[in-house]
Amino acid sequence: MEADRGATSAAPAVPGSEIAAAADGGSAARGWLRLGRDGRLTAYASCAEGLVRWTESAPGSDVWQGPELFPVEGWAGRFTLAQDSNGFVWFAGTRYRDGAPGGRELIIATQYQTGRPLGDWRAVGNPFPEGKRDGGEPPPPPPGDPIVLPDGTGSLHILATRFGAGVGGRTRRADGKWGNWVDYQGKWVRGAVVPLVTTQGRAEFLAPFRGGASYWGQDVPGGDFKWLGRVEADAVEGTYSSCETGPGTGTYFWRHPADGGVIAHRPQAPVGTSPALMPLGGAGGVGPVDVVRTRIGGYDCTVLLQRGSEGYPEIAAYPTEGEQYGTWWAPVGDRCAGLPAISLDARGSVAIAMIDKDGGLLIARQDLTDPGLTFGAWRRVG
Repeated sequence: MEADRGATSAAPAVPGSEIAAAADGGSAARGWLRLGRDGRLTAYASCAEGLVRWTESAPGSDVWQGPELFPVEGWAGRFTLAQDSNGFVWFAGTRYRDGAPGGRELIIATQYQTGRPLGDWRAVGNPFPEGKRDGGEPPPPPPGDPIVLPDGTGSLHILATRFGAGVGGRTRRADGKWGNWVDYQGKWVRGAVVPLVTTQGRAEFLAPFRGGASYWGQDVPGGDFKWLGRVEADAVEGTYSSCETGPGTGTYFWRHPADGGVIAHRPQAPVGTSPALMPLGGAGGVGPVDVVRTRIGGYDCTVLLQRGSEGYPEIAAYPTEGEQYGTWWAPVGDRCAGLPAISLDARGSVAIAMIDKDGGLLIARQDLTDPGLTFGAWRRVG
């Protein structure tokens, strides 16, 4: 892994209007607020030139560094990210390159320490090589956003989709060796897969299609992915997210097309323990919810954050795996650009983040003196 630790230098500034425009255009990755091993939060966004980052100057501080721009040549404007058990943050994206299949190639990079430069962006190939087409045949659709999925053994999985072609995955083992692309089927998959890693290090994912999703997972950390069944449910494309809500058990969230309300589902829940599809309100919201677990009033709770119908961040909480108790959504701030994000900070309090219409980063933190879930004032930190 040491061989990958090149340093990509950061430019000192990036126009805020460009950040806001990119976020509102769907270029904000879900889960873009992350807690590092040193206790500092980092926020990530995109703009036309590359990746943008803000970093807490100290754990729990209202003084942040950034925005810093990490330019990427040929940047296609979107990225996804994941954090492994070592605290490394992995990024996956797409860049334009002459000679690549369809003119695009999949790339990954790593941030090994909070506030440090990113490693070099590395091309990882493309699972969908271009075949010959007749003169009048239209080009195939571009691939969905690639997903990077680290499991508990140090293996790194890259998953990419293309409508009409399916899901392709490639694995880099802990020793740094890459395997070949594997076909995970799903010819009519729509959008990116939805990843989850349990605290035991076992990785799984959903591959959404119209009317449901295919469910794939490892039997043990580091194992091959196996098909585990189908989820039958209508969903708004691009609105899936996930969270581990019990030992080794993941809950997946998406929006129902009837009203945009949030639905929860646990593919591995024991039969009879809960309804197959559990409504959680939030009608009219857009995009995926961001999710975190914390204790509120002594109870293990799941906290959801969404961009509501009027463009405001909205928050809801309920006892973990107790969806039957219902939720109540409350606005928590002014209109934001793109999706808001949520994380726990160094004190264990819930921190929520948003990018405002001027491209600035705003943070609000849970008031730990209140036994419920209340927040202090929003602070513009970058």
